[in-house]
Amino acid sequence: MATITVSEIMTTKLRTIHADDSVTIADWLLALDEIHHVVVVDDDEKVIGIISDRDILRSFGSQPMPNLPVSKIMSRHVQTVAPDAPATEALERMLRGKFNALPVTDSGGRVIGIVTSTDFLEVARWVLFGLDARAPHAKVDRPPV
Repeated sequence: MATITVSEIMTTKLRTIHADDSVTIADWLLALDEIHHVVVVDDDEKVIGIISDRDILRSFGSQPMPNLPVSKIMSRHVQTVAPDAPATEALERMLRGKFNALPVTDSGGRVIGIVTSTDFLEVARWVLFGLDARAPHAKVDRPPV
């Protein structure tokens, strides 16, 4: 069986934000797209952090969010993964570090996607339904629940 790479399961339609953007904007992007992570990038699209819905909840709970920049609550020590890396490598790194997401970067360090625990749940779903994870339907047609 051939190795599945990160590029085969990653999400390429991701949201990015800058460190000086408001936490309120990050929260809005998370809610708008029903996602859990927004990658924080510099002007060259290089990863400098990540912010999650859990970061926002942990920082503010049910209190109104003050007008703070994302840099105040983002995670700064972000591991990234290459698109041609084996998906198993990304999975192991996520499990060891207890991460729910890894930004995917090109050789220049620019963000091109994100791989999340949800992506790995989809792979598990394909396997459990006996589907080929490499087939064109894998990211589009999901088996009935």
